[in-house]
Order: sequence, then structure tokens, then C-alpha cells
Amino acid sequence: MRAVAPLRDPIVARLWSALVVFTMGDELYRVALVWLAVELVGRQAGYLGALQSACMLLGAALGGTFAASLGQRRAMSIFLVAGAACTLVPTLAWEAGYPSFAALLVPAVAVSLMRAQFEPAVQGHLPVLVPDRDLLFATNGLIDGVRRMARITGPMLAAGLALVVAVHDLFALYALALLFAAWLLLRVGDALPAREGRADGGFVLGARIVRQERVLLGLLSVKSVTDGCWVVVIGHAFPLTVEQSGASWLGISGVAAYGTGLAVYGVANVSANLLISSMRPSLSAVRMLAGLAVMGAGLTGMALAVAFAPPDLLLPGLYAGLALAACGSPFCDIPLAMRVQLAGGPGAPRAAAASVFRVRLSMNFTGIMLAGLVSPTLFGTLGVAPTMLGSGLLCAAASLAALAALKGRG
Repeated sequence: MRAVAPLRDPIVARLWSALVVFTMGDELYRVALVWLAVELVGRQAGYLGALQSACMLLGAALGGTFAASLGQRRAMSIFLVAGAACTLVPTLAWEAGYPSFAALLVPAVAVSLMRAQFEPAVQGHLPVLVPDRDLLFATNGLIDGVRRMARITGPMLAAGLALVVAVHDLFALYALALLFAAWLLLRVGDALPAREGRADGGFVLGARIVRQERVLLGLLSVKSVTDGCWVVVIGHAFPLTVEQSGASWLGISGVAAYGTGLAVYGVANVSANLLISSMRPSLSAVRMLAGLAVMGAGLTGMALAVAFAPPDLLLPGLYAGLALAACGSPFCDIPLAMRVQLAGGPGAPRAAAASVFRVRLSMNFTGIMLAGLVSPTLFGTLGVAPTMLGSGLLCAAASLAALAALKGRG
């Protein structure tokens, strides 16, 4: 089967295993961080997301020179171990009887800076590990599927664990996952390059390549807008709605209802991922933008559920919108990852893929940071449902406008 063929390579299989552990733990962390932040500061939790995005942006833009000077396995393992140490802070603070928003800031900053180095290292070296183009597309589907599968298993596991352990203990489990992922990465062997030139591993090379490739620049720009809309609706408004409404369905409520919603998103996400990974490789910008438009429709559906659904149908309505939004995003994310990896053409330096990925991270998290900064104000002035509706419509409109412009050019 085309979708799993890359796993026949032991090196890819080991890297994939490390990413499975990392991303599953990452979802536990996200659930715990968002839920505790909402409990402590309500709608102001959006500022925490803005801080995380700012750290990702700065880490992606400024950390490449440092990361390129280290061996790849060593660098990724160091980042994961440092992140694990910082994620223990909320667990220790809550256990000591001093729960605070400040305790959440430590892992929020540390994990964001860690991911800003870890993700480019992984994405940038996939073309080295998988030189065959068809297999590279399938490998991107596998790597993307890891994240989407974690959105099923992670929130479901978080919802189940929340019934038997305190939410703040999920941070300790995330720390264990990071340490295990670091150990798995050490077993990848010498397949990853030992070092790269400091000048080649930074941000400038990627910025130069993206500026020259106008279609890629347009796709990344639209993705920045749609990612911001996603964060407003799913990252901020969804947990806020669940927490403040007290909505329940089939006996689930609170953090369990939130985790179940993320799992619903994950199921639809993985299903769409498997579909596109099994199709013939295509880097069609039209397909990518159409997928983002579908995602906007799902976000809009969530807003309509908040505005019009009766209390006993609020959660099913939100889950339906989540499922639709989840179906659209893989049609953009998988081919976009490959476009980034192949940017610059065959003659580009080896570090080009990692450098262009840093540009992608910076652009994405600029949109996400702005979303985190404005969402608390919008929730307070317009209300949650109108803000969700505006975000969903903006996501769909930006995608369709780019699609129309692309077709108009040729």
C-alpha cells in the first residue's frame, strides 16, 4: 500500500516511531495547557497562545544557525530533553499548592522554542532520507498522519486520564514522552548529516528561495491567514465554549468533552490523510486551496452551532463542524510540505529544505500570534459566536480568493 511503503526503510521507521511518541505526548500537553489556562484566566488564555506563537516565530527565524552547527541527532535529543525538564514546572507548582498562570508560561515558552528547532530538523532532512519523489510524498503523508493520529489518541487518552488523575499531571506524562522520543532519535544512526554550514542552516536562504517562488509564497501567505482562523475557532473558542456553557452529551462534559471533540477532529483528519496519501502524488495549488476552503466551511459550521444549536445539541454541532474542518486541511498540508522540501530545485543547498521550513513556520506563527492577540478582545466585544463566524468566513474567503487569482493567472 502506497501510504505505508516508506516504513519498509528501517531509518524512516525509527524516525516515524520517535515522532509518534513525541506527537502523542504533545497532544496531552496541549489539552492540559489549554484547559488549565482557560480555568485560570478564561478568554485571556488567547494571550498564552500568542506568546507561544511569538516564541515559535523567533525560534524559527533566529535558531537555525545554532541548530545547523550541531549534529542532527544530538541537537534534536538536546531540545527534547530540555523541553521535558521545563514541562515538569506546572506539575510541581500544582502539587505544591501554588497553581498559577506563571507556571504555565515556562513550558509554553520552552516547548515552543524546542519545536521551532525540532520540526525544521525533521522536515529539512526528509529529502535526504527519502530521495525518491513518490516515496517522499508518501513519507510526508506518514509524517503528517502521525500528527493527525495523535489528535485521536492524545485527546482520547487525555479525556480518559482526566477521570483518574489531575489535569496538571499530564505535563509529567508529556515529559516522559519527550525523553522516550529523544532515546528513539538516538537510534536513527548516522543517516542524518552530522553538521551543516552555519550560514546555510539559517533563515536568510529560505527567505530568498520563497521570495523567488511566487506560488509557494502565495500558498504560505494564505496558510498564515487560515491557520490564524483555525486557532481562533478551535484553539481558543472551542474550549472556552465547552468550559463556560457546561455543555454535556452522552454523559461527557468539561475536559472530557473538549478532549472528545479533538479526537473527533483527529478521526476525520486521519481519514482524509489516508485518502490523499494513497492517491497519486500531486502538488496542485488548486487542490490545496480547495482543502483550505473546506476547512473554512467547517469552522463556520462550528460558529453556527454555538449561535443556534439548543443546549443538548451544542456538542454534536461543534463536533460536526470539527469533522468537516479536519477533512479539508490534509489536502493542503501534505503537498505543501513537499513543495517546501523541494523548493529551490535540484541545485539548492542541502540545508534549503530546513531553511524554507523555517520561513513557513515564521509565516504560520505570525498569523497564529496575531490571532492569539486579538481573540480575547474580539470575544469580549463581539461575543464568541460572531468571532467564530467571522474567522470561518475569513478562512473560506481567503482560500477562494487565492484560488480565483490562481485560475485567473492561467
